[in-house]
Amino acid sequence: MKKIYGLLLLSFTLLVSCDDQLEPFTPGSLTEEVAITKSSDLTRLMNSGMNIMTNRAEYVFSSVFTDEAAMGFNNGGQGIRLEYVFLMLQDDPTASAIWTSSYGAISRFNRVIEFSSTVVPTSAADTQVIERAKAEALVLRAACHLKVMSYFSPNPKDDTALAGVLANRIITTSEFPRRATNGEFYASIHADLDAAIAIYNSNTATAYTNKTIYASKTLAQAMKARAYALKGDYTNALTNANLVITTSGITLANTAADYAAVFHTHNEAANKEVIFRLKRTAVQNSQGANLHNGWASVTNRRNGSPFYEVSRALYNKFAATPGDIRLAVNVFTTGTTTTSSLIDPNYTTSADVKNTDILVLHKHGGQSALTSANGFNPDFMVCRLSEMYFIRAEAKVAAGDLTGAAADLKVIMDARFPTAQPAPVFASAQAAWKGILDERRKELSFEGFRFIDMKRLGTLAGATLDRDPADYASASWNIPGANPTNLPLTSYKFALPIPQVELNANGGIQQNTGY
Repeated sequence: MKKIYGLLLLSFTLLVSCDDQLEPFTPGSLTEEVAITKSSDLTRLMNSGMNIMTNRAEYVFSSVFTDEAAMGFNNGGQGIRLEYVFLMLQDDPTASAIWTSSYGAISRFNRVIEFSSTVVPTSAADTQVIERAKAEALVLRAACHLKVMSYFSPNPKDDTALAGVLANRIITTSEFPRRATNGEFYASIHADLDAAIAIYNSNTATAYTNKTIYASKTLAQAMKARAYALKGDYTNALTNANLVITTSGITLANTAADYAAVFHTHNEAANKEVIFRLKRTAVQNSQGANLHNGWASVTNRRNGSPFYEVSRALYNKFAATPGDIRLAVNVFTTGTTTTSSLIDPNYTTSADVKNTDILVLHKHGGQSALTSANGFNPDFMVCRLSEMYFIRAEAKVAAGDLTGAAADLKVIMDARFPTAQPAPVFASAQAAWKGILDERRKELSFEGFRFIDMKRLGTLAGATLDRDPADYASASWNIPGANPTNLPLTSYKFALPIPQVELNANGGIQQNTGY
């Protein structure tokens, strides 16, 4: 049946940019068959889907529900009776945001994939642009399905467990699809990624100027590595992670300036660290959903009303080994006495730790460390090279190669310190898993990984969530009930609830246990 496509697009905010690939696509109330007729329609539709993906809910949730963030000194009640105390209700707003943004984006990518076969190219070069748009849509559709499975499946390692709705085609409004199994999700994810890689292998479209803001063959390989690691299939995870490391041409940022540029200015050198980021522009600042505003009311400065801060436990991890360049990237310490963090060396005995120990999050500081350039509106980091080293290390532990796993961790550590670091020494597989989990915590903090990392690696590592008593002990935090020190990794809450809005609209959807 024909769909009123203009209304669908206008229900979401569209990305605006000077790049003609990133112009908004607003055809008005036209059916899809009329609206999508040119390669430029496909590329703009791709941009619409990527914009929908820039939802900060998972980044904030993963940090607050676990042990990356703590209550800020200017907290006005945010999270204090929800995520921070592990309250997870059936109508949880984070679960709804992750679900709806993922499927909203998938709906765009499905249309790019379908209409790429009907758009008539104007030239041989235009054919390549159309094919590339299809490949990009396949990669990002797979990435969205992978996200849904990661958050909503109770056990992503079990092929028979339920994931989400498998939207590997355009689903009409008259359908009421049920949840598919993880096995079905993995099959679709890898089919999409393999099809995309095949297109990229022969595609000759003119290369993008800033390739990190578009899906690529490297991203497809990285998503395969991530999916196999989530499944626990480390033979295939190793193959794909190693492909990215050895053939992508991307290298780790190995100086403090290079690493800071990845997050604070987004002008890192070509082929440095970043595989894929979701681009944000200054115009979008007025449209909401700025990443840093997930933790601060105004700006990520002490005088910018941070309602969440870097947790004391995470800060201590960074500070445990002097010279770690990730400390300055994560914690704002270089501003004035009214803007920078306030670090209390005696925080454990402070009578008012809430106001004497203020650790302002700096990682998502916007495109300038100290100014409001780009409206303090940072890009959303999705995939970096360091993740591939971690996955390769995991695969080596699974194969019994603890020394090899330590060597991969050392590569990352050497890049994050001004001098070479000693390789870790692991006495057991559990110790190695714990070492990887700890390094992932520092390296990937506030990038939306911690919740899933604890879900898939916590038991292997013999680990629990790590919160310092200072993050909740002060009476002035006004945290209700028992202190939120931990959550068992066996808790049903490590699978998010299927949103109530989906249950209301689709009676065939099965809710996760516990909700």
